[in-house]
Amino acid sequence: MTLNDKQLETKSKIESLSSIINIDPVWAVSIAMVESSLGLFQKSHTSCRGVFQMSSIAMKDLLLEMENIDDDLVDLLCGMLFLRLLLQRHGSIEKATSHFCDPDDRSFYINKVFDYMKEFSNERG
Repeated sequence: MTLNDKQLETKSKIESLSSIINIDPVWAVSIAMVESSLGLFQKSHTSCRGVFQMSSIAMKDLLLEMENIDDDLVDLLCGMLFLRLLLQRHGSIEKATSHFCDPDDRSFYINKVFDYMKEFSNERG
């Protein structure tokens, strides 16, 4: 089978994440191929979205189930994906950060996050 560059990139990402999540990468890529031909921005007539054509019901079910899973990786992935969503919606780290916290704490929260960002940036060199 010949895949285009975008499909190869998506396949590679799925394979990398599969090893982190501990699922069979061949299975994950095959499901994604059937669902969307490895197309990232697919949307079906039933409003399912993405490479795996997840419905909003499936996403809600997954999020509810994750409360019962003691899995640090799931927690990390969900948090980082939510940060990515906020950044896409709001266009800057500062605005995204302001939507991650309680509105009453925004000024304090943003300052604290930026202080940590400076500290961690200095550690990197």
